[in-house]
Amino acid sequence: MKFLLLATGGTIASVPSERGLAPGLSGEKLLEACPLLMGFDHDVEVVDVFSKDSSNMTPADWLTLADAVRRRGGACDAVVVPHGTDTLAWTASALSYLLHDVSVPVVLTGSTRPPGDVGSDAGDNVYAAFQFALQLALYKRRGVTVAFADALIHGPKAVKIDSRRKKAFASVDYPLLGEMQDKTSHKIAWLTPHTPKLSSSRPWGDSPLFETNIALAPLFPGMKAVSLDALAASGPKAVVLEAYGLGGVPSAEDRENLLGPIARAAAAIPVILRTQSPFGGTDPSLYEVGRKALDLGALSAGNMTREALMTKLMLLLPHFGRADELAARLSENLCDEQGTGPVISSGA
Repeated sequence: MKFLLLATGGTIASVPSERGLAPGLSGEKLLEACPLLMGFDHDVEVVDVFSKDSSNMTPADWLTLADAVRRRGGACDAVVVPHGTDTLAWTASALSYLLHDVSVPVVLTGSTRPPGDVGSDAGDNVYAAFQFALQLALYKRRGVTVAFADALIHGPKAVKIDSRRKKAFASVDYPLLGEMQDKTSHKIAWLTPHTPKLSSSRPWGDSPLFETNIALAPLFPGMKAVSLDALAASGPKAVVLEAYGLGGVPSAEDRENLLGPIARAAAAIPVILRTQSPFGGTDPSLYEVGRKALDLGALSAGNMTREALMTKLMLLLPHFGRADELAARLSENLCDEQGTGPVISSGA
């Protein structure tokens, strides 16, 4: 079988410099630093797409990566993308939307420590990424996934939950797609029966654009209404508010009431509520403090992660700028970004 490695930089390709760790390894050098791959008896084509810290990754880079997969992916059985962990979940979500019609699996991975460090997880993660890619290709499973710490996570459901530990990513409200399992002296990739549902619908057409003029703000106790008014007045194309619990918004008459700013903003641009909780999803209709905001025109993020919601909004807004246009498109499940896990409905 033939594999394509698209190197992008990140910690997994970093070396020490005078100003701290910085990407410095090419894709070929990265493979040489992963001795576990010595027995991987398949052709691997390496393309160095970027060499950057993923904190510097932009939507334009997502389009470049997607184009690289499209141009070269047809000649291989699977694609592996080593990537920095800081924005890996963002890239995984964006590529999940952009690569809906690509027939080969795309597996992203990274590391929390560079290959030269004692105890680095780079070798293990690259090895797992190729093993998962092999299994996905054999079983003709497509889509974008994240291989990290012996787990395979559906792309738009991956979230970075730890900035230091090796188990840096979690699958949010979604079953794992695979796990690395011990077999005598080595590990093998095992796929779970769960297969994501991938829609053929792409509302942004064949020439996607990313609208990044989106305001994102978490609510906090005592937050002033004037702050939300100022946020909306700054000229965003949409506002995403990270509310409490399932989507609760302060509305008590004797306290700071945020419904006024939401109503004023929603009259002009889309306002979307999502939970601050990492798990459980968003359902503002369950409690009065959320339903009032819905009645004023706010939309719900459903069970999307922050990364899946924001990248989806970036792609939708150039075509659907009004809330009434956006509502149906936002709730449409394009690449199982809405997830299959239960939405928790307790804990106000």
